[in-house]
Amino acid sequence: MKIIVETTVFLNGGDAAIQAATKRILEAAFGDDIEVVFADMDAEVAERYYPENTFIAFPSAQIRKSRSLRLVNRLTKGRIEFNLIYSILITVIFLVRYLRWLKYPGHGGAVARALREYIAADLIVSTGGTYLSKKHPGSVAVRLPEYERDIYLGKPPIFFTQSMGPFGDDRIFRRLAGVLRKSPLILVRDRKSMAFAKEFVGDAGNIEVVADSVFVLTDQDKIESRRAASRVARPGRRPRIAVSVRPWADFGKRGSEVGRAKYHQSVARAAAWLVEKAGADVTFISTCQGIPEYRFNDSDTARDVMTYLPDHVRDSVAIDSQFRDTETLLRKIDEFDGAICTRMHMCILSLCRGVPVLPICYERKTADLFRSLDLEEYVTFIDKIEPDSFLNLVERWWRNQESIAERSWHGTLALRDSALSTVSILKSKFAPAELQPEAVFS
Repeated sequence: MKIIVETTVFLNGGDAAIQAATKRILEAAFGDDIEVVFADMDAEVAERYYPENTFIAFPSAQIRKSRSLRLVNRLTKGRIEFNLIYSILITVIFLVRYLRWLKYPGHGGAVARALREYIAADLIVSTGGTYLSKKHPGSVAVRLPEYERDIYLGKPPIFFTQSMGPFGDDRIFRRLAGVLRKSPLILVRDRKSMAFAKEFVGDAGNIEVVADSVFVLTDQDKIESRRAASRVARPGRRPRIAVSVRPWADFGKRGSEVGRAKYHQSVARAAAWLVEKAGADVTFISTCQGIPEYRFNDSDTARDVMTYLPDHVRDSVAIDSQFRDTETLLRKIDEFDGAICTRMHMCILSLCRGVPVLPICYERKTADLFRSLDLEEYVTFIDKIEPDSFLNLVERWWRNQESIAERSWHGTLALRDSALSTVSILKSKFAPAELQPEAVFS
Protein backbone atom coordinates (compact mmCIF):
# COMPACT_ATOMS: atom_id res chain seq x y z
CA MET A 1 0.00 0.00 0.00
CA LYS A 2 1.42 3.38 -1.03
CA ILE A 3 0.33 6.44 0.95
CA ILE A 4 1.33 10.01 0.16
CA VAL A 5 1.36 12.55 3.00
CA GLU A 6 1.27 15.88 1.24
CA THR A 7 2.05 19.55 1.88
CA THR A 8 4.48 18.76 4.70
CA VAL A 9 7.14 21.19 6.00
CA PHE A 10 9.78 18.95 7.58
CA LEU A 11 12.14 21.91 8.11
CA ASN A 12 9.74 22.97 10.86
CA GLY A 13 10.51 20.59 13.74
CA GLY A 14 6.91 20.64 14.94
CA ASP A 15 5.73 19.50 11.52
CA ALA A 16 8.44 16.83 11.48
CA ALA A 17 7.00 15.53 14.78
CA ILE A 18 3.54 15.46 13.19
CA GLN A 19 4.92 13.36 10.35
CA ALA A 20 6.69 10.93 12.71
CA ALA A 21 3.38 10.44 14.49
CA THR A 22 1.38 10.24 11.26
CA LYS A 23 3.68 7.54 9.91
CA ARG A 24 3.34 5.56 13.14
CA ILE A 25 -0.46 5.80 12.98
CA LEU A 26 -0.56 4.73 9.32
CA GLU A 27 1.68 1.73 10.01
CA ALA A 28 -0.51 0.70 12.95
CA ALA A 29 -3.61 0.93 10.77
CA PHE A 30 -2.33 -0.69 7.58
CA GLY A 31 0.80 -2.68 8.52
CA ASP A 32 4.53 -2.05 8.75
CA ASP A 33 5.08 -2.91 5.08
CA ILE A 34 3.23 0.13 3.72
CA GLU A 35 5.17 2.72 1.73
CA VAL A 36 4.80 6.28 3.02
CA VAL A 37 5.99 9.10 0.76
CA PHE A 38 6.11 12.73 1.88
CA ALA A 39 5.39 15.55 -0.58
CA ASP A 40 7.31 18.37 1.06
CA MET A 41 7.68 22.09 0.45
CA ASP A 42 11.49 21.67 0.46
CA ALA A 43 11.92 18.01 -0.44
CA GLU A 44 15.63 18.11 -1.32
CA VAL A 45 16.59 19.86 1.90
CA ALA A 46 14.27 17.70 4.03
CA GLU A 47 15.90 14.57 2.62
CA ARG A 48 19.29 15.70 3.95
CA TYR A 49 17.99 16.13 7.50
CA TYR A 50 15.59 13.14 7.53
CA PRO A 51 17.29 10.54 5.28
CA GLU A 52 15.20 7.69 6.67
CA ASN A 53 12.10 9.06 4.90
CA THR A 54 11.12 9.16 1.22
CA PHE A 55 10.40 12.61 -0.23
CA ILE A 56 8.97 13.99 -3.46
CA ALA A 57 8.47 17.57 -4.55
CA PHE A 58 5.32 19.42 -3.57
CA PRO A 59 4.21 19.75 -7.24
CA SER A 60 2.42 23.10 -7.24
CA ALA A 61 5.19 24.69 -5.13
CA GLN A 62 7.72 23.38 -7.65
CA ILE A 63 5.72 24.89 -10.53
CA ARG A 64 5.60 28.25 -8.72
CA LYS A 65 9.39 28.42 -8.95
CA SER A 66 9.12 28.67 -12.74
CA ARG A 67 10.22 32.02 -14.15
CA SER A 68 7.48 31.81 -16.77
CA LEU A 69 4.78 31.37 -14.15
CA ARG A 70 6.18 34.22 -12.06
CA LEU A 71 6.03 36.46 -15.13
CA VAL A 72 2.43 35.45 -15.90
CA ASN A 73 1.53 35.96 -12.25
CA ARG A 74 3.05 39.45 -12.30
CA LEU A 75 1.29 40.42 -15.55
CA THR A 76 -2.12 39.18 -14.35
CA LYS A 77 -1.65 40.39 -10.75
CA GLY A 78 -2.17 36.86 -9.48
CA ARG A 79 -5.65 36.47 -10.96
CA ILE A 80 -4.98 33.23 -12.85
CA GLU A 81 -2.10 31.69 -10.90
CA PHE A 82 -4.00 28.93 -9.09
CA ASN A 83 -6.06 27.93 -12.12
CA LEU A 84 -2.92 27.90 -14.25
CA ILE A 85 -1.06 25.67 -11.79
CA TYR A 86 -4.02 23.28 -11.64
CA SER A 87 -4.16 23.17 -15.46
CA ILE A 88 -0.44 22.40 -15.66
CA LEU A 89 -0.81 19.60 -13.10
CA ILE A 90 -3.70 18.02 -14.98
CA THR A 91 -1.83 18.28 -18.30
CA VAL A 92 1.26 16.60 -16.85
CA ILE A 93 -0.88 13.87 -15.26
CA PHE A 94 -2.43 13.16 -18.67
CA LEU A 95 0.99 12.97 -20.32
CA VAL A 96 2.43 10.75 -17.58
CA ARG A 97 -0.57 8.42 -17.57
CA TYR A 98 -1.47 8.12 -21.27
CA LEU A 99 1.55 9.26 -23.30
CA ARG A 100 4.44 7.67 -21.47
CA TRP A 101 6.45 7.41 -24.66
CA LEU A 102 6.34 11.17 -25.23
CA LYS A 103 9.51 12.91 -24.04
CA TYR A 104 7.85 16.22 -23.34
CA PRO A 105 9.73 19.07 -21.63
CA GLY A 106 9.94 18.30 -17.93
CA HIS A 107 9.50 14.54 -18.47
CA GLY A 108 12.36 13.78 -16.07
CA GLY A 109 11.72 16.70 -13.72
CA ALA A 110 10.61 16.85 -10.10
CA VAL A 111 6.95 17.57 -10.94
CA ALA A 112 6.61 14.60 -13.32
CA ARG A 113 8.37 12.28 -10.86
CA ALA A 114 6.06 13.42 -8.05
CA LEU A 115 2.93 12.96 -10.14
CA ARG A 116 3.98 9.42 -11.04
CA GLU A 117 3.97 8.72 -7.29
CA TYR A 118 0.53 10.30 -6.97
CA ILE A 119 -0.85 8.18 -9.81
CA ALA A 120 0.46 5.04 -8.06
CA ALA A 121 -0.80 6.02 -4.59
CA ASP A 122 -3.60 4.18 -2.84
CA LEU A 123 -4.33 6.92 -0.30
CA ILE A 124 -3.51 10.62 0.03
CA VAL A 125 -3.27 12.38 3.40
CA SER A 126 -3.07 16.12 3.88
CA THR A 127 -0.80 16.77 6.83
CA GLY A 128 -2.16 17.83 10.19
CA GLY A 129 -1.67 21.42 11.28
CA THR A 130 -3.24 24.86 11.53
CA TYR A 131 -3.38 26.16 7.99
CA LEU A 132 -7.07 26.02 6.97
CA SER A 133 -8.60 29.27 8.17
CA LYS A 134 -9.16 32.82 6.99
CA LYS A 135 -6.16 33.81 9.12
CA HIS A 136 -3.96 31.87 6.67
CA PRO A 137 -5.46 32.52 3.20
CA GLY A 138 -2.06 32.10 1.56
CA SER A 139 -1.68 28.58 2.97
CA VAL A 140 -5.14 27.66 1.70
CA ALA A 141 -4.45 29.05 -1.77
CA VAL A 142 -1.09 27.27 -2.06
CA ARG A 143 -2.68 23.91 -1.23
CA LEU A 144 -5.85 24.16 -3.35
CA PRO A 145 -4.31 22.97 -6.64
CA GLU A 146 -2.95 19.94 -4.78
CA TYR A 147 -6.35 19.04 -3.35
CA GLU A 148 -8.18 19.57 -6.64
CA ARG A 149 -5.60 17.44 -8.44
CA ASP A 150 -6.14 14.68 -5.85
CA ILE A 151 -9.87 14.79 -6.59
CA TYR A 152 -9.18 14.67 -10.34
CA LEU A 153 -7.16 11.49 -9.71
CA GLY A 154 -10.12 10.00 -7.86
CA LYS A 155 -8.22 10.15 -4.56
CA PRO A 156 -9.71 13.00 -2.50
CA PRO A 157 -7.41 13.69 0.45
CA ILE A 158 -7.89 12.66 4.06
CA PHE A 159 -7.20 15.58 6.41
CA PHE A 160 -5.19 14.62 9.49
CA THR A 161 -5.67 16.45 12.80
CA GLN A 162 -6.42 20.11 12.15
CA SER A 163 -7.28 23.24 14.06
CA MET A 164 -9.69 24.62 11.44
CA GLY A 165 -11.58 27.84 10.89
CA PRO A 166 -13.06 30.31 11.00
CA PHE A 167 -13.29 30.39 7.21
CA GLY A 168 -13.62 33.20 4.69
CA ASP A 169 -16.37 33.50 2.09
CA ASP A 170 -14.35 34.45 -0.99
CA ARG A 171 -13.61 32.32 -4.05
CA ILE A 172 -10.64 30.52 -2.44
CA PHE A 173 -12.72 29.35 0.49
CA ARG A 174 -15.66 28.35 -1.69
CA ARG A 175 -13.23 26.08 -3.55
CA LEU A 176 -11.93 24.74 -0.24
CA ALA A 177 -15.49 23.95 0.88
CA GLY A 178 -15.94 21.87 -2.27
CA VAL A 179 -12.76 19.94 -1.46
CA LEU A 180 -13.77 19.28 2.15
CA ARG A 181 -17.20 18.00 1.07
CA LYS A 182 -15.48 15.38 -1.08
CA SER A 183 -12.95 14.34 1.58
CA PRO A 184 -13.72 10.88 3.01
CA LEU A 185 -12.32 11.85 6.43
CA ILE A 186 -11.48 15.08 8.25
CA LEU A 187 -9.82 14.83 11.66
CA VAL A 188 -9.99 17.91 13.90
CA ARG A 189 -8.33 18.60 17.24
CA ASP A 190 -11.27 20.17 19.05
CA ARG A 191 -15.03 20.76 19.10
CA LYS A 192 -14.63 24.37 18.00
CA SER A 193 -12.89 23.25 14.81
CA MET A 194 -15.63 20.69 14.24
CA ALA A 195 -18.28 23.40 14.58
CA PHE A 196 -16.46 25.63 12.10
CA ALA A 197 -16.02 22.76 9.65
CA LYS A 198 -19.63 21.58 9.99
CA GLU A 199 -20.95 25.08 9.33
CA PHE A 200 -18.55 25.47 6.40
CA VAL A 201 -19.35 22.22 4.57
CA GLY A 202 -22.92 21.79 5.82
CA ASP A 203 -22.39 18.30 7.22
CA ALA A 204 -20.33 16.54 9.91
CA GLY A 205 -20.62 12.99 8.62
CA ASN A 206 -16.96 12.85 7.55
CA ILE A 207 -15.55 14.76 10.56
CA GLU A 208 -14.06 13.17 13.68
CA VAL A 209 -12.60 14.83 16.78
CA VAL A 210 -9.30 13.29 17.92
CA ALA A 211 -6.27 14.64 19.77
CA ASP A 212 -3.23 15.96 17.92
CA SER A 213 -1.45 13.04 16.28
CA VAL A 214 1.84 13.84 18.06
CA PHE A 215 0.35 12.50 21.30
CA VAL A 216 0.87 8.96 19.96
CA LEU A 217 4.56 9.57 20.74
CA THR A 218 3.72 9.61 24.46
CA ASP A 219 5.97 7.28 26.45
CA GLN A 220 3.97 6.00 29.42
CA ASP A 221 7.01 4.31 30.98
CA LYS A 222 8.90 7.63 30.96
CA ILE A 223 5.93 9.35 32.57
CA GLU A 224 5.62 6.68 35.26
CA SER A 225 9.33 6.78 36.08
CA ARG A 226 9.25 10.57 36.25
CA ARG A 227 6.19 10.35 38.51
CA ALA A 228 8.01 8.00 40.85
CA ALA A 229 11.17 10.14 40.86
CA SER A 230 9.19 13.26 41.76
CA ARG A 231 8.43 11.72 45.16
CA VAL A 232 12.11 11.20 45.96
CA ALA A 233 14.23 13.98 47.43
CA ARG A 234 17.15 15.01 45.22
CA PRO A 235 19.48 17.09 47.42
CA GLY A 236 22.17 19.07 45.67
CA ARG A 237 20.67 18.67 42.20
CA ARG A 238 19.80 21.88 40.38
CA PRO A 239 16.46 21.81 38.53
CA ARG A 240 16.76 22.02 34.74
CA ILE A 241 14.25 24.13 32.82
CA ALA A 242 13.76 24.25 29.04
CA VAL A 243 12.52 27.46 27.41
CA SER A 244 11.16 27.45 23.86
CA VAL A 245 10.64 30.81 22.18
CA ARG A 246 9.85 31.69 18.59
CA PRO A 247 9.87 34.71 16.28
CA TRP A 248 6.53 36.52 16.31
CA ALA A 249 5.23 39.76 14.81
CA ASP A 250 1.45 39.84 15.35
CA PHE A 251 0.90 41.53 18.71
CA GLY A 252 -2.43 43.13 17.85
CA LYS A 253 -2.98 46.70 18.99
CA ARG A 254 0.39 46.83 20.71
CA GLY A 255 2.26 46.71 17.45
CA SER A 256 5.18 44.45 16.69
CA GLU A 257 7.93 46.51 18.33
CA VAL A 258 6.24 47.03 21.72
CA GLY A 259 4.72 43.55 21.73
CA ARG A 260 8.01 41.85 20.93
CA ALA A 261 9.82 43.79 23.66
CA LYS A 262 7.22 42.81 26.27
CA TYR A 263 7.36 39.18 25.16
CA HIS A 264 11.16 39.01 25.34
CA GLN A 265 11.33 40.93 28.64
CA SER A 266 8.72 38.62 30.19
CA VAL A 267 10.61 35.47 29.24
CA ALA A 268 13.89 36.98 30.46
CA ARG A 269 12.35 37.90 33.82
CA ALA A 270 11.04 34.35 34.18
CA ALA A 271 14.43 32.82 33.33
CA ALA A 272 16.20 35.13 35.81
CA TRP A 273 13.76 34.22 38.60
CA LEU A 274 14.18 30.50 37.93
CA VAL A 275 17.96 30.88 38.24
CA GLU A 276 17.96 33.16 41.29
CA LYS A 277 15.04 31.84 43.33
CA ALA A 278 14.55 28.26 42.14
CA GLY A 279 18.27 27.55 41.74
CA ALA A 280 17.66 26.26 38.21
CA ASP A 281 19.76 25.92 35.10
CA VAL A 282 17.84 27.29 32.12
CA THR A 283 18.33 26.17 28.51
CA PHE A 284 16.74 27.77 25.45
CA ILE A 285 15.84 24.92 23.13
CA SER A 286 13.08 24.56 20.54
CA THR A 287 11.68 22.55 17.65
CA CYS A 288 12.70 25.05 14.95
CA GLN A 289 16.44 25.54 15.09
CA GLY A 290 19.67 24.39 13.53
CA ILE A 291 18.40 24.37 9.91
CA PRO A 292 19.77 27.42 8.08
CA GLU A 293 17.58 26.69 5.03
CA TYR A 294 14.41 27.27 7.09
CA ARG A 295 13.04 30.79 7.39
CA PHE A 296 12.72 30.59 11.21
CA ASN A 297 15.44 29.95 13.76
CA ASP A 298 14.18 30.08 17.34
CA SER A 299 17.75 30.39 18.59
CA ASP A 300 17.88 33.90 17.12
CA THR A 301 14.89 34.87 19.27
CA ALA A 302 16.57 33.26 22.29
CA ARG A 303 19.63 35.43 21.70
CA ASP A 304 17.42 38.53 21.68
CA VAL A 305 15.82 37.43 24.97
CA MET A 306 19.28 36.92 26.50
CA THR A 307 20.05 40.64 26.07
CA TYR A 308 17.44 41.36 28.77
CA LEU A 309 19.05 39.01 31.31
CA PRO A 310 21.05 40.44 34.23
CA ASP A 311 24.76 39.74 33.87
CA HIS A 312 24.97 37.69 37.06
CA VAL A 313 22.52 35.01 35.85
CA ARG A 314 23.84 34.50 32.33
CA ASP A 315 26.27 31.76 33.36
CA SER A 316 23.25 29.66 34.38
CA VAL A 317 21.39 30.25 31.09
CA ALA A 318 22.42 28.51 27.85
CA ILE A 319 21.21 28.45 24.26
CA ASP A 320 21.13 25.01 22.66
CA SER A 321 20.87 25.72 18.92
CA GLN A 322 21.58 22.19 17.67
CA PHE A 323 19.26 20.54 15.13
CA ARG A 324 17.62 17.32 16.36
CA ASP A 325 15.12 15.05 14.68
CA THR A 326 11.99 14.13 16.63
CA GLU A 327 13.34 11.10 18.48
CA THR A 328 16.60 12.83 19.40
CA LEU A 329 14.71 15.89 20.63
CA LEU A 330 12.48 13.70 22.80
CA ARG A 331 15.56 12.18 24.41
CA LYS A 332 16.91 15.66 25.07
CA ILE A 333 13.60 16.71 26.66
CA ASP A 334 14.04 13.84 29.13
CA GLU A 335 16.82 15.87 30.78
CA PHE A 336 14.47 18.67 31.90
CA ASP A 337 12.21 19.09 34.94
CA GLY A 338 9.93 21.73 33.44
CA ALA A 339 9.42 23.74 30.26
CA ILE A 340 8.17 27.18 29.30
CA CYS A 341 7.04 26.85 25.69
CA THR A 342 5.75 29.10 22.96
CA ARG A 343 5.79 26.55 20.12
CA MET A 344 2.76 24.25 20.52
CA HIS A 345 4.55 21.10 19.44
CA MET A 346 7.38 21.80 21.87
CA CYS A 347 4.59 21.85 24.48
CA ILE A 348 3.24 18.52 23.22
CA LEU A 349 6.63 16.80 22.96
CA SER A 350 7.41 17.89 26.53
CA LEU A 351 4.06 16.55 27.75
CA CYS A 352 4.74 13.27 25.91
CA ARG A 353 7.77 12.83 28.20
CA GLY A 354 5.94 13.88 31.37
CA VAL A 355 7.55 17.34 31.60
CA PRO A 356 5.19 19.99 33.11
CA VAL A 357 4.70 22.91 30.72
CA LEU A 358 3.91 26.60 31.14
CA PRO A 359 2.52 27.73 27.75
CA ILE A 360 2.71 31.08 25.97
CA CYS A 361 -0.07 30.96 23.36
CA TYR A 362 0.17 32.65 19.98
CA GLU A 363 -2.92 30.89 18.52
CA ARG A 364 -6.02 29.39 20.11
CA LYS A 365 -4.83 25.83 19.43
CA THR A 366 -2.46 25.97 22.42
CA ALA A 367 -5.10 27.46 24.72
CA ASP A 368 -7.54 24.73 23.64
CA LEU A 369 -4.92 22.09 24.44
CA PHE A 370 -4.29 23.32 27.99
CA ARG A 371 -7.99 23.78 28.59
CA SER A 372 -8.38 20.07 27.82
CA LEU A 373 -5.68 19.35 30.44
CA ASP A 374 -7.56 21.43 33.06
CA LEU A 375 -4.62 23.85 33.10
CA GLU A 376 -6.26 26.89 31.55
CA GLU A 377 -5.31 29.03 34.55
CA TYR A 378 -1.66 28.78 33.48
CA VAL A 379 -2.22 30.07 29.93
CA THR A 380 -0.69 33.38 28.80
CA PHE A 381 -1.47 34.95 25.42
CA ILE A 382 1.53 36.38 23.62
CA ASP A 383 -0.23 39.61 22.63
CA LYS A 384 -1.19 40.34 26.25
CA ILE A 385 1.94 39.20 28.08
CA GLU A 386 3.37 41.56 30.74
CA PRO A 387 6.66 41.02 32.60
CA ASP A 388 5.20 41.46 36.11
CA SER A 389 2.09 39.33 35.69
CA PHE A 390 3.99 36.63 33.80
CA LEU A 391 6.60 36.48 36.55
CA ASN A 392 3.82 36.02 39.13
CA LEU A 393 2.43 33.19 37.01
CA VAL A 394 5.87 31.53 36.77
CA GLU A 395 6.23 31.67 40.56
CA ARG A 396 2.79 30.07 41.03
CA TRP A 397 3.53 27.46 38.35
CA TRP A 398 6.79 26.52 40.10
CA ARG A 399 5.16 26.30 43.55
CA ASN A 400 2.41 24.03 42.19
CA GLN A 401 4.60 21.68 40.15
CA GLU A 402 3.29 18.54 41.83
CA SER A 403 -0.41 19.19 41.15
CA ILE A 404 0.35 20.50 37.63
CA ALA A 405 2.41 17.40 36.86
CA GLU A 406 -0.40 15.09 38.01
CA ARG A 407 -2.96 16.87 35.83
CA SER A 408 -0.53 16.88 32.91
CA TRP A 409 0.23 13.18 33.20
CA HIS A 410 -3.40 12.08 33.43
CA GLY A 411 -4.45 14.42 30.63
CA THR A 412 -1.59 13.46 28.34
CA LEU A 413 -2.38 9.75 28.60
CA ALA A 414 -6.02 10.49 27.78
CA LEU A 415 -4.94 12.54 24.74
CA ARG A 416 -2.64 9.71 23.67
CA ASP A 417 -5.61 7.31 23.72
CA SER A 418 -7.66 9.80 21.70
CA ALA A 419 -4.90 10.16 19.11
CA LEU A 420 -4.57 6.37 18.94
CA SER A 421 -8.29 6.09 18.14
CA THR A 422 -7.31 7.36 14.68
CA VAL A 423 -5.95 3.88 13.99
CA SER A 424 -9.35 2.21 14.31
CA ILE A 425 -11.04 5.03 12.36
CA LEU A 426 -8.63 4.55 9.45
CA LYS A 427 -8.93 0.76 9.55
CA SER A 428 -12.71 0.84 9.51
CA LYS A 429 -12.86 3.25 6.56
CA PHE A 430 -9.89 2.33 4.37
CA ALA A 431 -8.22 -0.95 5.34
CA PRO A 432 -8.74 -4.12 3.28
CA ALA A 433 -10.76 -6.87 4.94
CA GLU A 434 -7.72 -8.82 6.14
CA LEU A 435 -6.61 -5.83 8.24
CA GLN A 436 -9.94 -5.15 9.90
CA PRO A 437 -9.21 -6.94 13.25
CA GLU A 438 -8.03 -4.54 15.94
CA ALA A 439 -4.37 -3.54 15.52
CA VAL A 440 -1.91 -3.92 18.36
CA PHE A 441 -0.09 -0.59 18.67
CA SER A 442 3.50 -0.82 19.82
